[in-house]
Amino acid sequence: MKNCKKCGQFLPHARIHLGYKNCTRCSEVEPYSAHVVYPHKTGGYVQPVDKSTKEHLDRLDRRAPSRGRVTKGGSSSWDRWLKQYMQPKKEKRRVVQRTDRIPGQIVRTTRSNLSIKTEAIDIYVRDGYDKALSYLNKLFQADEITLLQKSNVSNYLTDLQVMNRKQRKFILEMAREKPEQRIQDSNWRNS
Repeated sequence: MKNCKKCGQFLPHARIHLGYKNCTRCSEVEPYSAHVVYPHKTGGYVQPVDKSTKEHLDRLDRRAPSRGRVTKGGSSSWDRWLKQYMQPKKEKRRVVQRTDRIPGQIVRTTRSNLSIKTEAIDIYVRDGYDKALSYLNKLFQADEITLLQKSNVSNYLTDLQVMNRKQRKFILEMAREKPEQRIQDSNWRNS
């Protein structure tokens, strides 16, 4: 049995076997640190290195755990979350349902599909595609037209927008000459 040279404490057998003469408290040898090396995606291994070497490798390695991140605001995120959780909740604005309509009731509009399409086409010719669609959206939001009417006219305008100039000019001229026939015709591309 050997004792430590400096303090006289009992020296473990493992330290004696490694050739040390002092205990771990009195030792002047710096303990090893570990650096994890990843040669490919997943199979990492631990490499024992000195503490200064470990710090240098951690700065270079993108997978190393980052240190020195300071939280914003002087307190930890947990404290901020808990403070916010403990505060009384603000009441959300409730959306008021319209009571003038009975659920399941079909809304009847006084506007015909023909009048909506002619107005939308006039706006399309005068101001463009986007303005015509926003006009339809305003009518729909004001409950002046149904969703089906809005989608039909939107599809018609989209078909016009996709055409080349020559086709669009031909269709719009025909709509001006015979608006009832041209606008109501669902197979206008085949004619």
